[in-house]
Amino acid sequence: MVEIKKIKIDFSNVSAKPYCQSDIAGLHPIAHMIPAGNEIELPANCGYYHIIVKTLGEAVFVTDGKQYSSDGKLSFVPAPDKPLTVKAVTDTFMMEFCFDTKPEDTDDLKAFGTQFPVFVPYQQSIQYIDPNKSEKTISRMMIPHKIIPRFTMGSVESYGYDLVRPHAHPMLDQLFYSFPENKMELLIDGERYPMGSSEIMHIPLGSDHGVEVTGDDHLHYMWIDVMPDQEAGLKRLDFSHRPTGLNRDFEQER
Repeated sequence: MVEIKKIKIDFSNVSAKPYCQSDIAGLHPIAHMIPAGNEIELPANCGYYHIIVKTLGEAVFVTDGKQYSSDGKLSFVPAPDKPLTVKAVTDTFMMEFCFDTKPEDTDDLKAFGTQFPVFVPYQQSIQYIDPNKSEKTISRMMIPHKIIPRFTMGSVESYGYDLVRPHAHPMLDQLFYSFPENKMELLIDGERYPMGSSEIMHIPLGSDHGVEVTGDDHLHYMWIDVMPDQEAGLKRLDFSHRPTGLNRDFEQER
């Protein structure tokens, strides 16, 4: 049996803290807590993309002479050759998924038509459905595929009872990261693993994995996908992540 490592994110320390550094080649998650009134600067030309997910707090993102702000969840990626300053208006909690660049990325970014910075307020994320999820589930593309080469991330949200049917995708290496309100059970190769608030774990590549939520519990987690084979990964995502054209919100539905 493959060992399943689940780690609680510690946002109590103002120092940046790394997690799961060796689980997926080229991906380096870091947790940041920025106290109100403070700021951090992330350098340019450091060999990786700064892929930011802000989960709590209000902050201003400054890059390339422009400012972007939001008091809700958001995704943000500055251009690799531009520094980013994050100024916390209130205590701010965010994950940074540092993802290694490659020389061929220049051609991919041009083919994708990527425009930096990538700024996606959470509620404006493209919603999608795939064959493994119920119609009840709200799934979001927080950074759609064909934006950052070899990378994509999104989220899944629902309430009990709901089930993400077990499935496998050996062309997508994946981390799960749970939002603070999350409470669910992971199903991995027939075994159950509770997953609560602000936890991160690597889903073993090629494993059968799914998610179950019961009672009134709130399922709300992110998936972070890296494509060892970009062509195969994009083919899978084009098939399985189909935009709904909707903008559903459980706060309005419940």
